Amino acid sequence: MKKNWMAALGLTASIALFGAGCSGAETPASKPAHTGKPADSSTQVTGNTQKTKEEPAQSSPNTAPPAGVLKVYFFDVGQGDSTLIQTPKGENILIDGGNNDKGDDVVRYLHQLHVNELDDMIATHPDSDHIGGLDTVLDNVKVKNVYTPRVTHDTRTYEDFLLAVKNQGLKLKQAKAGVDLGLKGATMKLVAPVRDYGSEMNDWSAVAKLTYGKKGTFLFTGDAPFRSEDDMIASNQDISAQVLKVGHHGAKTATGQEFLNAVKPKYAVISVGKGNSYGHPTEEVLNLLKANDIKIFRTDESKTILATTDGNEIQFKSVSALTPNHSGSRTAAIAPPPIKKPAMPKTAIPPVTKQTQPQAGTIKAALDNKTPQQYHDVHLMVTGITGAKYTATFHYKSKDTVYEGTVGTPLEVRISRAAAGYEVNIDVEATSNGKTYTTQTSFIPQ
Repeated sequence: MKKNWMAALGLTASIALFGAGCSGAETPASKPAHTGKPADSSTQVTGNTQKTKEEPAQSSPNTAPPAGVLKVYFFDVGQGDSTLIQTPKGENILIDGGNNDKGDDVVRYLHQLHVNELDDMIATHPDSDHIGGLDTVLDNVKVKNVYTPRVTHDTRTYEDFLLAVKNQGLKLKQAKAGVDLGLKGATMKLVAPVRDYGSEMNDWSAVAKLTYGKKGTFLFTGDAPFRSEDDMIASNQDISAQVLKVGHHGAKTATGQEFLNAVKPKYAVISVGKGNSYGHPTEEVLNLLKANDIKIFRTDESKTILATTDGNEIQFKSVSALTPNHSGSRTAAIAPPPIKKPAMPKTAIPPVTKQTQPQAGTIKAALDNKTPQQYHDVHLMVTGITGAKYTATFHYKSKDTVYEGTVGTPLEVRISRAAAGYEVNIDVEATSNGKTYTTQTSFIPQ
């Protein structure tokens, strides 16, 4: 990646794409309702093994409850974030799109839910595990408005996002505290970023509060760390919410006690990948949530999580049909706690014989298919230092994509729009006992 020209191009493109009226709080024009009901069924799940249905709120005799049900899908995108909000008026709002390799999954989820148009898209900040899949969504789904903080980033992933926005003929709208999305079926306001944060990408995270009725409140935090949390508290905004989408996948850099005091959530949702190398969610955050008697839901345990509310109570269900690379349409209950080790996929993996078994202190990589078709899966098998964590960088023609895996466990990768006939080299790097080991392999998409 040539960072010098990428930085200049990213800066120029982002400035050009931002609309002239983005500097202040902006209310988009009224939006037509989008109809269509999802065809999937779902099953109720529990957080912390407790019942997750709130007691009905005591409504005022003079206050009529809202009509209809609001839905929030916390999509299973592995180690990343992607959330779909559906209001009773048929509006669809997507917050983030997972990593580069999860864009096709998000598009499939949207189509399964009969979503062919998004009223609003919020790209919380430029990190690839949040915006990596948004270019694919923009290429496949009509989008009316795109909100993102006014910050630049010199990565190909961010450039792909900007190009996809441009290709839809859209202007970026600035995401910052005070912006109201102007929804008909609910209220959705941004409460962060509160100020300029320089080059700290996570601090720039757009944080949105969704309100439906008296008790249907949600706070979506992106990767907002302690500094952003403190600024939200100091700004005297109402950030209280029944449901908190936990910041930065449960990292120890976010979700402080003062922030929990201000939000006062009853439920916490953590979007996280099973067995991720970051150790998310951390024990510090989990223990803090439990100490505050907050029921916890995790996408690595329950897959896609659906929260529904009529404005007075909130219910949670798992929708296992909305799972990465899952071809079925039926759902099944997924009860916590999660299985500690992922099951070995049925796809055949190239056997490692005594002749090809790497020596101690070395690693080797092999693929089960060296000439895969587009939109098919390949399985990468790294052997040698069993149990060590590794990164595999796929050097596609258009961009580099990094995956994480464990030596001795097959890594499933979906080949999306890879250039046919172009050899994709894969650099694998593993670390064990302070030492780094590398190997390579490749494939040619058809």
